[in-house]
Amino acid sequence: MKSPPSLASVAKAAGVSTAAVSLVLSGRHKDYGLSQDTAERIKAVADKQGYQRPTRRRGPPRLHVLHFEDLVRMDDRGLGGSVLHPLMEALAVQGWTASIDTRLPDEATAELLSASAVVIPVNHGFDALAKKLAQAAAKAGVQPVMLGRMIDGLTAIQIDGDQHGGGRLAAEFLLGQGHRHVALVAGIAGDPHSEARIAGFLSTAQRSAKIERWGEGKFTVADAHRLVAAQLAKGSRPTAIFCVSDRMALGALLALREAGLAVPRDVSLVGFDDQAEFANVSPGLSTIRLVADGIGERLATLLEPATTPSSERLLLTARLMVRGSTSVPRTSP
Repeated sequence: MKSPPSLASVAKAAGVSTAAVSLVLSGRHKDYGLSQDTAERIKAVADKQGYQRPTRRRGPPRLHVLHFEDLVRMDDRGLGGSVLHPLMEALAVQGWTASIDTRLPDEATAELLSASAVVIPVNHGFDALAKKLAQAAAKAGVQPVMLGRMIDGLTAIQIDGDQHGGGRLAAEFLLGQGHRHVALVAGIAGDPHSEARIAGFLSTAQRSAKIERWGEGKFTVADAHRLVAAQLAKGSRPTAIFCVSDRMALGALLALREAGLAVPRDVSLVGFDDQAEFANVSPGLSTIRLVADGIGERLATLLEPATTPSSERLLLTARLMVRGSTSVPRTSP
C-alpha cells in the first residue's frame, strides 16, 4: 500500500529540508530568507504529490514536555537547558503554549495526545518506553521530539550529541599533548553513548598509542573509583585516562589521589559532558561539551502544528573544554 504524501516525501522530491517545506506551506518562508524559486519548486512538488496540510487543532498550538525527572539536565550545559529553553522561547514568540509533565507515564496520556508536539527524553533503560510513547503520539498526529539519543524506525525529530566526534576530539587532544599510554573507563555495557565515545576515541588513538581498557561500569563516581583503583593496584601507570562521563572522571580523580598520584602532574584526566555540578572540582576538569549551536531555534521552525509528523535528525556539536586536569606527560612514552 502506497504511503500518503508527507512533509518528508515533499522535501525529498524537492531536494530541501522538511523545515523548508513547512515554512513554505505555512507562508513563513520569506521571514527566513528562502528564495521565491525554492518556494515555487516546493509548492509544485506538493501539488503534484497531492499533499494537503492537516486541519489545525483548536486553540493555540501546544508543546508538551515529558521531563522524566532527572533524565534531562535543565542547566545550560545539558540538553534540557541548551535545547528546550531556546525552543520554548522561540515557540512562545510564534504563539505556542507549553506544559511540562514531571511524571513518567506508562501510557500516552490524553494531555500528550492532544498536544501539537511532545518532547520525549530518552536515556539508557527507557528506550522501549520512549519508543512506545513516540509511536502513540505520531499515530495521533502529534509530532514527537526525541531528546537524548537516536532510535531507529521512528517517525520523529530526534536530537542527540555527536558522541563519536567527542571521543575523537578527546583522543586528538591527548595525542597532541604527547600522551602515548592511555586508559579508557567506559559506561554501562551496551549503552550507545558510552560505546560511541569509546569508538570515537579508538578510531583516532589506537594506532598511535598504547590503549588499556579498564572496564565498564554505571555512570557513577563509585563505579569509576572501583575500576581505576583496581588497575592502579595492579601497577598500571598510563599517562592519561579518558572517562566517558564527568561523574566517572571524578571517581577516577579520587582513586588517583588515594594512590598518591597527582592530576595532571602524574596522570592527565579527560571527562565527557561538561556538567555544571563539577565546575568547582580542583583541578578543573578537561572535558567534552555538547553544544546546541541554535538547534532549539531551528527545531522551532520544524514544529509547524498543522503538518503531519515528520522525521529529522539533529546533532549537537562536540567541543573540547581544556582545563587544569591535563598537561603534557612528565616522561617520554
